[in-house]
Amino acid sequence: MPAEKVREFFDQWEIYRKVVGADYLNHRGAYAAIGEVIARMAQPFSFLDLGAGDASATATVLHDSKLQHYEAVDISAVALSLAEKNMAGFSGGKKFIHGDFFQQVKERRESCDVIFLGLSLHHLPEADKGTFFSKARALLPADGRLIFYEPIRTVTESREEILARWWEVARHWTELNAAELQKVKDHVFGSDYPESVEGYFAMAERAGFRGTRVLFTDPDRLYAVFDCAV
Repeated sequence: MPAEKVREFFDQWEIYRKVVGADYLNHRGAYAAIGEVIARMAQPFSFLDLGAGDASATATVLHDSKLQHYEAVDISAVALSLAEKNMAGFSGGKKFIHGDFFQQVKERRESCDVIFLGLSLHHLPEADKGTFFSKARALLPADGRLIFYEPIRTVTESREEILARWWEVARHWTELNAAELQKVKDHVFGSDYPESVEGYFAMAERAGFRGTRVLFTDPDRLYAVFDCAV
């Protein structure tokens, strides 16, 4: 799906907030795992939030951390304006960029300590995901890390099969009305390209990350959080 179509979906932010509020994407477990990693960071750090959305969950994770500089990138101006509000209490350096996260990573030259990507990498085809890992690795210092939270599939599942399995779960999202659920389904079937855990491990290794681990997997094995160390 073209980036413009992805932006149009996320500009309808109230639908996405319903999905998150009902924990249909397992945000609670995912961000609890991310928070444990952030809490153990002993030195001040910079944080690049790619596909930041409204940064509500990220702001909670970063609260009381040693965050020194925060930078957000998102394709939706609606979401990014909410991110500015949700990060208003942070007194350190802040920057909010309206744009495509993949393009930003390819063009970026400034390093950062932590790169975080939440539910955005799966919009890229496999070859572009590999490019993303290489570009992200080049931006991280010796003690940096890439953390990402994404939908996953099993090694043997095709894209069609994982989307069908996702729909068997998602069609029971009762907090959404029929029209809202259809918009979510159209977005997922049009723009989601999940990879397997093993596939992500291989991409990270090829890009030069020395270690990748899974921090969280939801009970349906539809979403996982990864931590890649430089």
